[in-house]
Amino acid sequence: MFCWERAVELKRDALPAFKENGVRLIVVGIGSVESGQTFSERTGLPMDMLLVDESEETEAYKSIGTRNSQRDPSNNKQIFEGVESMWSSKTTEAIEARGRDDLNAITGNLFKPGIYKPMMPSTVEGTLVQGASFVFKGKEVLLEHYDASSGAHVSVDELLEAALSK
Repeated sequence: MFCWERAVELKRDALPAFKENGVRLIVVGIGSVESGQTFSERTGLPMDMLLVDESEETEAYKSIGTRNSQRDPSNNKQIFEGVESMWSSKTTEAIEARGRDDLNAITGNLFKPGIYKPMMPSTVEGTLVQGASFVFKGKEVLLEHYDASSGAHVSVDELLEAALSK
């Protein structure tokens, strides 16, 4: 599913601004409808903003070409782009830039669990797929960002800036 930290950031920082400006937010995640409902309940992100890709081959992600979502045409096996597609210096830099407060609040600790609950996709391959962020104004692309590795997202501030630009 969509990254927990990002959902909390969006809910706190972006949703009020989006609503005030008539911007529609759609979050696409990998998993089941049930995991999407759990995600919605735990994060407070409304279910009507979630689209769940339940396909075994993560078709939504494959269609836009995110990392680790493509398939070898000769055998239909997932093309894994290497360890750096999962954790790289960009992951570390992104975590350092955002700080760990949101992440720690979500994951919690032994004595104070956070809202995080592992909800794995139906296939191991699905756990390797990276995400992307887009902002459209009609057919015009205002922002396009493909995550280089886990956690290497476009910032919520950049999403807001693009979505609220006139």
